Amino acid sequence: METCLICGELQDFKHYEGYNICTTCVDIMEDVMGEYLLRAIWKSEPKAHSAYLNYLNNTTRYISDYKKISQKSNKHTKDVIARVSDVLVNGNDHPSKRRYFEHMQKVLEWLEETPHFYHYYFKDYYVCPTCNASIFEKYTRRDVGDWMVVSCSECDTVIKKYFSPKSV
Repeated sequence: METCLICGELQDFKHYEGYNICTTCVDIMEDVMGEYLLRAIWKSEPKAHSAYLNYLNNTTRYISDYKKISQKSNKHTKDVIARVSDVLVNGNDHPSKRRYFEHMQKVLEWLEETPHFYHYYFKDYYVCPTCNASIFEKYTRRDVGDWMVVSCSECDTVIKKYFSPKSV
């Protein structure tokens, strides 16, 4: 049996093709990536220029969406590392939460050393698989019980579901 690239434990199941990552690290990765997906697709462009930006986005869609996914990945990783470090130094003494944050720190360090994983992870989420709308323009986010669901606002196809990302 192979070992996890991130924590060194035995890999129990193959989650990401080409990457040996155990289920524990995958669960934490989903928390980190869920938060990042929402940050990456959040509309923040100025309204006065939205028509022009829309035109640019539509004419360079793949390059633009690919760039949008990667442009802040390093900052996101560093921000979450800082929050996790703060929690470990000043925060929760509950043993299970402490183990979670210690493990999250390993995942974040690996992400920092492997920034191309963001592209691998999000490669199927640039556009809606049903109507090809860009998720950067046509998405909705809603909480359904313990799940956060990101859907296409054009056709209501579920793009990605995340189990309640833990607040760090």
